[in-house]
Formats: sequence, C-alpha cells, structure tokens
Amino acid sequence: MRLCEPSRGVVRVFVTFMVLSLFAGLDDSFAAAPTKNERAPWTVSRMVGTPEPPPPYATELAFPRLKFEAPIVMGVAKGIDRLFVGEYGGKVYSFPKDPKQAKADLAIDLSKRPQGFEAIYGLAFHPRFETNHFVYLCYITKNDIPEGTRVSRFTMEMTDPPRINPESEKVIITFPSGGHNGGCLAFGLDGFLYISTGDAEVPSPPDPRDTGQDISDLLSSILRIDVDHEEKGRGYRIPADNPFVGLAGARPEIWAYGFRNPWRMSFDRLNGDLWVGDVGWELWELVDRVERGGNYGWSVVEGRQPVHPEGRRGPTPILPPTYEHPHSEAASITGGYVYRGSRLPDLVGEYVYGDYQSGKVWGLRHDGKKVTSHRVLAETSLALVAFGEDAAGELYLIDYERSKQIHRLVPNSASSRSNQEFPRLLSQTGLFTSTRDHTPSSGVVPYSINAALWSDHATAERLVALPGTSRIESTENGIWQLPEGAVLARTVAMEMERGNATSRKRIETQVLHLEAGSWRPYTYTWNDDQIDATLAPPEGDSKVLSIRDTEAPGGLRRQTYRIHSRAECVLCHNPWAEKKTTIFGRQSASPLGLTTAQLNRDTAHNGGDLNQLTWFEQLGLFSKPLSAKPEALTRATDPYDESADLNLRARTYLQVNCSHCHQHNAGGAATIWLSDDLTLEKMQVLGIKPAQGTFGITDACVIRPGDPAGSVLQYRVAKLGGGRMPRVGSNVVDERAVAMIGEWIRRMPHPKANEYPAPDSTEAQALNRLESNDNREAAQRLADLKLLTSSTRGAFALMQRLDGKTISGPTRREVIAMAANHPVAEVRDLFERFVPDSERVVRLGEAIDPQMILKKTGDVGRGREIFRNHTGAQCKSCHRLEDSGEPLGPDLNHIGKKYPRADLLAEILQPSKSIDPKFATYVIATKSGQVYTGLVSERNDREVVLKDAQNKVTRLAANEIEQSAPQVRSMMPELLLRDLTAQQAADLLDYLFSLK
Repeated sequence: MRLCEPSRGVVRVFVTFMVLSLFAGLDDSFAAAPTKNERAPWTVSRMVGTPEPPPPYATELAFPRLKFEAPIVMGVAKGIDRLFVGEYGGKVYSFPKDPKQAKADLAIDLSKRPQGFEAIYGLAFHPRFETNHFVYLCYITKNDIPEGTRVSRFTMEMTDPPRINPESEKVIITFPSGGHNGGCLAFGLDGFLYISTGDAEVPSPPDPRDTGQDISDLLSSILRIDVDHEEKGRGYRIPADNPFVGLAGARPEIWAYGFRNPWRMSFDRLNGDLWVGDVGWELWELVDRVERGGNYGWSVVEGRQPVHPEGRRGPTPILPPTYEHPHSEAASITGGYVYRGSRLPDLVGEYVYGDYQSGKVWGLRHDGKKVTSHRVLAETSLALVAFGEDAAGELYLIDYERSKQIHRLVPNSASSRSNQEFPRLLSQTGLFTSTRDHTPSSGVVPYSINAALWSDHATAERLVALPGTSRIESTENGIWQLPEGAVLARTVAMEMERGNATSRKRIETQVLHLEAGSWRPYTYTWNDDQIDATLAPPEGDSKVLSIRDTEAPGGLRRQTYRIHSRAECVLCHNPWAEKKTTIFGRQSASPLGLTTAQLNRDTAHNGGDLNQLTWFEQLGLFSKPLSAKPEALTRATDPYDESADLNLRARTYLQVNCSHCHQHNAGGAATIWLSDDLTLEKMQVLGIKPAQGTFGITDACVIRPGDPAGSVLQYRVAKLGGGRMPRVGSNVVDERAVAMIGEWIRRMPHPKANEYPAPDSTEAQALNRLESNDNREAAQRLADLKLLTSSTRGAFALMQRLDGKTISGPTRREVIAMAANHPVAEVRDLFERFVPDSERVVRLGEAIDPQMILKKTGDVGRGREIFRNHTGAQCKSCHRLEDSGEPLGPDLNHIGKKYPRADLLAEILQPSKSIDPKFATYVIATKSGQVYTGLVSERNDREVVLKDAQNKVTRLAANEIEQSAPQVRSMMPELLLRDLTAQQAADLLDYLFSLK
C-alpha cells in the first residue's frame, strides 16, 4: 500500500530503531548477569498513558459492531440516511447511521475491473445527488503509469440497499500514478469538483519528476473542474475563473500547486475555506488553508525548509504553510474538517485534523489571516487515515489498520486532571521488586552492550521488559523491533570518589515506553537516600555533583549533570530518518543501542560464560531463531580495550558518540559522515577543510592524516567551550578518547606529508625545556609559554604534555595558570578542564532559556567584539558585517530591521526552522566518486558552481554530476550560543539588533 509515505509499518519500525539509540549506553561494569534459562511473563507493568493531564477529548467506537478491511475514505449522500465507506482494496459499503448497526451492505466492488485495479483513494457525491444520483470515485488502475490514477463518475441505483452500477462508469480525468497519488475528492460550495494530486513518486529522492512547481502537468496540485459540462473532448469544463486559464503552457485545471502528497482535503461548509493536509518529506508535516493560485512550495521547499532551493519555480510566490509540525510530533499528516456539528459545541469552528503515525488529533482556529489557537484534542492509538463528516456536520475518525473501525470524539472526563495512575515513582513502574537494591521484577531482563557512549564518567545498568510473553522481532540488518508495551530502562550512576566503585550513586533512570506505536521517554531522578526515584518534569533538570577526584584541580570536581527534557533528544536523534534511505550509494548509519552488534558479547552465566544473544534466544525473547551463530554475527568493539585494533576502536567511538548526528539529515551541520560502516575515504573527513571553522589551526583539516595537531576533529574532542564535541550530552573531556584518536590519526598514512607544515623546532625545544623541569629562570619559562600559546598548534602540544603528566610540579601549575587565562579562546578552552570548577566560566549550555537572554541589556560594543572574535559564536566564519567576516551566509547589515529582538534571537537559536533557499547547503557527488559540499551560487545547463565554508569556489560540469542532495539542516549550527554566557549572548543579540 502506498498512501501517505513512508509506508506506515515501515515508519513505526524506523521510529523504534532510531529512538533506541537514546540507550546507547555507558559503562557496563555493574550490569546484572544472567543466571538461568527461564523467562517468566512480565505482568506487573504500570506504564500506561502519560503523566500530564489528558487532552480534552477521547475516542469511542461510533459503530461498535461494524468492522472493515482497510477502510480509507468516508462519504455521505444527500437524501440517503446512510454513510458510505470505501476500502483500499476496492469495495465501497453503505450502512444506516445507527450505532447498533451490525452489517454493512456492498455498494460496488472495483477490485475485478478489467482495466486493472490497485486501490481506492477518493469518494464524493454530487451536490445534486438527490436528482442525478452521481457518485465519484478516485482509484488507481496500476501504479507508475501515465494514466494510472482515474477519477470516474458512476450512477447509484436507488435500491434498498443502494447499489452503485459498475457499468455506469464515465471516466472524467486521469493523471499519472505512483507513490504519492493524493486522490482526494471534494465538491466546493461553488459546485465544482476539487481533486488532489501528489507528485506520483516514492519518498526519496525528493520530487524526481521535478513536478512540484511545474504547472504544465496535473501533478502536485489541487485541480478544480466543472463536472456538469463538457468541452473540447474533455469529460468536464474548465471554470473560467481558474487562476491559470489563458497562461501559456499551464494546465487550466489547476487551482493551487506545490504539494507533495495532499492527503485529505475538505471545505468548511459555512464559509467555503479549503483545508488540506500535505504529507511532508524529512522534517515537516504541513497544514494549508488553500488560496486560489496558491503555490505551497514543493519541492523548492518542504514547508519553510529548503529542499531544491535552486530549482525552477512556478508563476506565483511560494506561500508558507498555515501550520507545520516537526517530525518529532507527526510523521504523516491527515487532513480533516472544520467542525460544524452540534454534539461537541466547544469544537464548533475548529479545524480538526490528525496524524496517521502517532494517532494524535489537533484542533486549529483561523480568523482568515492567521492561526488564533492550536491545541492537542486527543491522543489515540488509531492509524488515522481519514476523517468523515455526516449530513449534520458530525465528525468521524477512520482507523485504517488497528481496529479497522469508525470512531468519534467524545469529551474526556479525565481531561481536567493528570493521569493519577501513571507512576510518579520508579518503584511504581513494575520494573523492580526492590528499587533500593535495583532488583528487576520477574520477566524483566538485564542486558549489557559492547561499546559505551561517553557520558562524563557515568556508568549504567540496563533492562528490557516485554509485556507478558511477547517477543522481539529481529531484522536481517541486526536491528530489533520491540512489541507494544515494551519498556527499556537505563539507570545512570556516578562514582562520588573517582576510582571507588563502592561510592557509586544513582542519578537517574531513563525509561522508554512503547505505546500506540510510539516511544515515550521519561526520566526518574534518584532521591538522595537512594531508595527510590521521582519522575522528572517534562522540561528536564540539572544536578550539581561534588566528586572527590585526585586528578581534578584541588582534588574536587564539581560536575553539572543534565537531566534531559523529553524533547531534547530530538536535537541529535531524528526518529523519522528512514533506515534504508541511501546517500551516495550507501545506507544511512545504523542507530546505536539495542542492536545485534552491541549485544553480541559474552556474559557471566551459571559459573561460566554464555553469549548474550544465545541467552536471549534460550529465554524465548526472539520471535525466530538467530540467522547465524553469534561468532558469525557482527560485534561492536569496545573503544577502551587497548588490546583491540586501534582503527576499530576509533571508528566505534565515532559511531557511538558522533554518528547519530553526523549522518544524512540527522542534525550535524558539518557534511561529514562518521558511521563505522563507511570507508575512511567516504566519511568526507580526510584532507577536507572544516566547514565550521579552523579554530586558528594552520592548514587545518577535519582529519589531517599523520597530523593530530592539524585535525579539527581531534581538537574539538579535546577542548571545552565553543565548538566542543560531542556537542550535546557531555561537559567533561574524555581524556582516554583524546589520546586514542590522536594516536589513530598519527598512524594514518599521509601520502602528501611533504605538503604539511614543517615541525617548529623552537616549539619542540620549548616543550623539552618545560618537560625537563630544570628550574630555569622564570623569564625563560615565561618566554616558552608565550611561544607555545601563541598558536593553537603549540597550545595543543602543550596540553598533550599536561595530559601525559610529563610536565609536573610548579611548572605544571604555572602552565595551567597562564594558559587557562589566555586572552585567545582557542587556546584557553584547551586548558579550562585543568582549573577548579569554581573558576570556570558559567555558560548557557544545552537547555537555553530565551527569556534569560532577553531580560538582559546587551552592550553593543562587546557584542561587536563577540561577533568578530569569539570562537563560541563563530559568526564571522559565514557572515560578513561591516569590515569583518566572510560573505558566505546572508547579509546582516540590516538584520535588526528585518526581525524584532525576540524573533532575531529565535532565528539564532533555531537556525534550521526557516532557511532562505539561497543559503541551503548541497552535497554533490560526481561520476568519478568525488563529493563536494557548499552553497549553490550558480546553476545552469553547463555547470554548477559551489561555494564552500571557506568561500572556495568549485565549478562542476553538469554532465559529470551523478547526484545532488540538499541538506535539510542549516549550515548555521544548532546550539550556537551554548558556549556563551547569558550576558555575552545578550551583547551579541543587541549588536545585531542595532544593525538597522
């Protein structure tokens, strides 16, 4: 079935896969060991619903005794007190509008049509049905053919029950069929038939027919035709006031265009407004109040997000969506109706629509110019494929594949109070028999993984709980799908005395609960007495830990631990990215966490060792046997195992800590791919100039083989402050990883070593003198320190000596005191970790509160200096302003005139929400295998001209380009202000706001 792609079942699998990456764990040093080959059913789960107050409406079965096979559309005919339901497979039924009705009567079966049949999509009755008995069906005869989508008129025989005469068919109009067919039919208040059409293609690549802005065909449009008259051999007439009548080359049937897959449209029966739900591509789901001649952007944009910014455009301006949902909220929008019934008076005048994947139902009000209110109306478990409306304006919800029945909204009696049954304490979840002792309940299974995510010295215990005796589906690519009601738990702990395992203190237990096809995250924060944990607020929290550590300055490390909000994971973990989407001939990187490679390891079992996968199989956790013995299956390498291959260790570290952002469309602004299934050459890091700044490193590359000090990847892992990586979830440098990655880069062959900068002998001599600690006079030490910290390369070499403890005693303290107070941030940030926490800068961090910045009065002069010189902001890397910066991004000289102060801050904090199409980043692959990244400054039939982050211009012959893919993330990075203080952010904001 190809309705509103991606395929519904596939989307749920992908959501499962990507969301599991949240649990790519930490250190498994105290994971519980399996002891016996028995699996009891887990029957004590208390994880139901959500802790917040329920929405104002719930759903109930409107016709409890009626069930259909893949119902997809509903209609109502004037003069007949019946409802009509069309099934995807070709049958249309009718039944009286009686809640007790037990049988639906077959009206027509198209499945045996001699011309072929694939699916029904649309159903509509003529406004004068009472006199002409005309019914219109949109159906697919065969996919991927020029006339595969057909809109036909049939005549209904007014028998009891009524029948649609299959021999009465008159084909009205046809258009190409494909993955996105649209296919919705609706009569407007003007009496004309409106037809939605999609781009007739599969999910990716986007719009390969280049039809979205092409009004010379019927695709990606809303058509408007007069079915009561015929002209010029057509089965219809073109209304004279259609917007493109008389425009050369245009199909005059088009009313509006630029839709990807307009899935369900309707007219407000009171004022005639046309509403459409348009299924998005990778980031946004769209709702449009459609205007005459409106251009809704596909595939130049997806909502406001650039897709093909340099592509051709239609004859009218691109309009923004009326409302857009990020893919963290919705995956496949389903258009609904403006409610005009009487049963639910609070809903009158509200546009009600939903999402197929999540089952959510929203309500939206619009005053003709703007949205005046928006709210969640209901949380359902329905595969919400369509809404229906009866003659009285009452609303129905159609569930395609779960119940396969018709539902309706009803007031939710619990909406005024929170779900009191939802566990507010970890001990109430049903996961533990003893929370204090962390003893799992019967049927809850502990597990451990091979490669742990770095999380600032924290460790973790993990559990998986499957309801009853349900099982895990394992796919051939080694990623697992869990059953409805499954729970994953990860309890994170920290040693309060570094190196003393008995000092571990539990901080949080993260829980993922699979309900209604979606994973819902919650966090329980452990109480000081370590007996139980309390549900954290949705916005998250932070805890300041005081840790005794002989390696820390002063022997005490004050560490801020972030309890992430329920929405923060979306920054890096894009749950809607398709697992099998290809980019330049390869599959996108596998998610982390509960995968075959991660769980393929030996664990203690009955006095010996047993492979964890084998144990899971013996417990009956898998729905089918393993495809091979564990030794033949993939296994992740522990990055901290010094006996393992260095290349595997480094690649696994990048896979676990970095690849979830640095893969196609996953959030990383730099166009590099860090998945361990790629060759080094395909990672786009070797010898590649960094897109987000060099940090003062001469001749810098992302990775410069044989030269760690010239590799920005190594530098960013080693520092704190602006540009630190991993960007989210860590505030402590992983010293072992810094050393490992440095050695990995050092051993890489570098065929162009003669082009590298020659070693600075004076720096080497200075380092030797400092290491010898030979009590040279203070003037010499000061001169050596000034020399080494005059460049990022020298400072990086000095930092490595501190890590290796080859500089010690008073000299070490002198180095730290000078370097940590250095005026240049690129140098200072390398040494901040060596100073006491109380002396460090308090930065905004990951959870930025805009009001904290907006309440402060900024200093324009200081803001100008931050723009020009602060590496945390990195503004001048892409923007030229006055006499400073690079002319890569948009001109900022009048930016304060364009946006109010609060809106300007929002643009900085959410750079990917709205991107000027001229500044979308492209990745272009040539037939010779080369890959280039940058902004498209020029495109014609002969060549494409790219400008990269260093303003280097590359000209590529058009006939040599194999693939061109836009990035759906802005080149401007997320969390741009995280490494500034609130005052610095206010200074920068007010400087930009002053530019009018």
